[in-house]
Parts: sequence; C-alpha cells; structure tokens
Amino acid sequence: MNQKHDHANQILSLLENNESINSLKVAQTIGINHQELVGYLLQLEASNYIITEGLKKDQLFLTEEGNTILNSQSGEYEIYQKVPEGGISMTDLQKQFGIDQAPKQKQEQGEKKEKQAEDPKKKLFDQGFGNAKKMGYIKMDKGMISKVANDLPDKIKQELQSFNEIKLGSPQAKLLIERKLASISTIKYFEIKKGVKYSPKFREQFAALTTEQLLSGEWKDCDYKSINLNAEGEKISMGNLHPLLKVRKQFSQILIGLGFEEMPTNQFVESSFWNFDALFQPQKHPARDAHDTFFCSDPELSEEVDNTLRDKVKTMHQTGGVGSIGYQYEWSHEEARKNILRTHTTAVSSKMLYRIAQQYKEKGYFPKKYFSIDKVFRNETLDATHLAEFHQIEGVVIDKNASLGQLMGIIREFFREIGINKLWFKPTYNPYTEPSMEIYGYHPVLNKKVEIGNSGVFRPEMLAPLGIPEDVNVIAWGLGLERPTMIYYDIRDIRTMVGPEVKVETVRSNAFCVFESK
Repeated sequence: MNQKHDHANQILSLLENNESINSLKVAQTIGINHQELVGYLLQLEASNYIITEGLKKDQLFLTEEGNTILNSQSGEYEIYQKVPEGGISMTDLQKQFGIDQAPKQKQEQGEKKEKQAEDPKKKLFDQGFGNAKKMGYIKMDKGMISKVANDLPDKIKQELQSFNEIKLGSPQAKLLIERKLASISTIKYFEIKKGVKYSPKFREQFAALTTEQLLSGEWKDCDYKSINLNAEGEKISMGNLHPLLKVRKQFSQILIGLGFEEMPTNQFVESSFWNFDALFQPQKHPARDAHDTFFCSDPELSEEVDNTLRDKVKTMHQTGGVGSIGYQYEWSHEEARKNILRTHTTAVSSKMLYRIAQQYKEKGYFPKKYFSIDKVFRNETLDATHLAEFHQIEGVVIDKNASLGQLMGIIREFFREIGINKLWFKPTYNPYTEPSMEIYGYHPVLNKKVEIGNSGVFRPEMLAPLGIPEDVNVIAWGLGLERPTMIYYDIRDIRTMVGPEVKVETVRSNAFCVFESK
C-alpha cells in the first residue's frame, strides 16, 4: 500500500470509534503537517468517506525570543547569577557583561550634538536588570546590588516549559505576551465526521473502467467515481467569430431557409462598368465622384467586357430603348473601364443577371432567387455610425411574374424572421429601380420609425442590355449588416466594432446571434 493510502486509512481508523475528530490532533497523531493532512481530507471528502466543517480558533505561539529562552535562560536570570553573595556595584556588574564604561567625550563648544547609537549590550542589560528587579531576583541598597535570596529558579523559563498548558487569558499568557515571548495567532482547522460512504478502509475510486480490469475481473472489487455532468470542461484556446460574422451567419441561414442561393462576392475591386454603367447609372452621377468612391490607380483600367454587351449599354445611356430616351449624353468607354472599390454588391447582381441571361438562351428556365452579403466601400467621413467600408445584404428575385407586391411580401417575411414586424414602405428614387421604396421599421428602443433598407424593381433600361427578356421582372432589396449588429449587441459606436479599437475579450464573450421570429 502506498503512503497516500496509508495516511487515508489512518484518518479513517481514528474516526472509527469517534463521532468526530479534530484535524490538528489527527495531524499530530499520524506525524504529518496540517497542510499535508488537508490534501488527504479533500480526497476522502470527495469520495464521501468523510464530511468536514471548517473551524478556527486563537492559539498562543512562542516568539523567536521565547524559543531562545526556552533553550537557554532568561536575561534577568543571567543577571541574577552574576551577582555575588556579598553584592556588587552597577559598574562592576556591567563590566561582567562587556559594557564599556568610558566617559563620553565632551563636545566642543558650538558643535551640534549628534545622537549616539545605543549600545545593544547596554540595552539588553537594562532590560534584563529591570526584569530581575520586577521578578524579585535582586535589590539595590546604597549603590550596591545584592540577591534577594539564593538558589531561586528561572521563573520565566519554567513558564515556557509548561507552555502547552497555558490557557489564553490566564495571567501566565498575559505575562508572556507582555514580555513579547508569545503571541496570539488564529489557526484554521477542521472537524471531521463520517460521510455516507464511510468505511474504516480506503478503497481507491477509479475515473474509468479499463480493459485490464474487465479482462482480469478486478472491476468487481473496484469503486468508480461518479460523473459530474455539470462540471465545466477546460477552456480551449481557439478562434472566435466576430459579432458581424455571427449576424452574417444568421442572416445567411434565414435567406437560405427562404429559398435563396448565395452569389459569389469575392471580388472587392470592380470596374465602373459593372458597378455603375450596367446599372443604368449615368457617368455624371454624383455617386461616381471621387468624394464618394475610391478609384484604383494600379491597375487603373479594367479588362474589356464583351463588345456586344458594351455597345448595348452605351446605346441605352446615349439614346435609350425599351420606351426610354436614355440620358442623351456622350458615353465614355474610358470612364466605364476605371477600376474602383465596389460601392455596393449590386455590381455582383448585374454580373449574375448577365450570366443568367446567357443560360436562358440555352436552357430557357426561370425563376431564380439569389442573395449576397459582403463588403462594400464608400468614401465616407468616419463617425459613430459610418465607416468607409461596411457590409451590404442584397436579395434578388428573377421571375416572369415578379411584382412590387411580391417584393413587399418577401421583405416582410425576412424582417419577420429577425423579429421586426412593423414595417412601412416609402416611395423613393434610385437610378436603377422603378418603382423604388425605402423600408422603415419600428425601433422599440428609440421608440420611432428608422430606415432599415432600400428596394425596388430593376428598370428595363438596366435589364435589356444584359439580355433579360422583356416578360421577366427582377425585384431586389438591400440593407446594411452593421446597424442590425449594433442594435443586437448594444454597440453604440461603430468604430469599436472593427479596426484597432476592437477588444478581443468582447469578441470572445459575445453570445451567438439568434434572432427570434415573432
């Protein structure tokens, strides 16, 4: 049996014939320090062999000076022993203790007196001499020191020898504390009682059943630890999803649940052609100014698009078509080739519509529902609610029968899934949708309507050059990702959500985003 089990059995054996035992006495009995005993008590209590109750009490302890006297003699008794039967003068007595009696040199007139350090021997002598008189060892008469009586014992040493019998509050305890030979300390200990699984002999509990125990049959005589299903596992150091990514994931799941497919959006640099011209946005539109858009310098121009598509877009801008007169201006091929950081994910939608139109010519099938969630870039002034880069969520439905009413129904269903039921639609103007609607929702915290998105039916002037048939409509809507995230996680300043001001601990501690539909 190893020492660990041996000590555990000793503790259980001491408890066998007692209702309770004191941990201090147990440690003394089995010959280990109390701190080591506590480790065995915790093991036995975890196995329900014992139960413990934490207690504390004040106890008298010898100081270093007290231990020195216990192993030698007190200062006053040493002085008593140095006094001869015929008596002795103070000067001669001090000489026996090596105290120099040379007179101090007088200070020269005008000099400042410096405080001289007290002789340690003189200090101990004075302390011992005072105690010797107080304890009745010596007396002084006409400058001579004599013993009160012969063969007196060392009273203080006698008190220290019976130290374990001295009780707190007794005259002896008060004397030792006053002489700084003892001090009071609070000690903590345990009252030990039998637990529900008490046994005089310790049986080790195994954490798991092993193959060896099964094969040997040893398992029949083994005890096994119960499984604590409420115990927390060890924290694993791993990556954490940013709040934006959590909300993005939730929105993606909602849109996929509504039958949408995600569009590829992994191209941040886009040509002005797909970002503006293909959307029937004029080249002199304010949004295409450097104050609103980031233009790239290397490479400055994009690759050429299909010539047929380019010419159709050019014609629609200059002279119009499908009932429109266009913008009546000279369209610039050079302007359309300028590379920019995309200002909206609708640039992805225009490419997807062109690709679908090519497929339609071959296979001739509709309808389709797509969505995208990704970064876009605008030359904004940074403040608490605006960044130069942010995420846009966009949904597109392509169908022969797609209508404004259907668009409103899809929008209501999406926002219902994220817990927003009160919606309002307001007519507005967009270059590439007609009719167009701003989307407003009721904000319960602000207690008012707030704009939460934009929507509309893509204009024929945009769809016709891309090859979408005249009998097919395309409805679309979009919103930002940052604002819903700020509302959900109660983030007041968008600048603390991305960039150098993000706190890693905040990312770790934020819960998963789960919107409850109502």
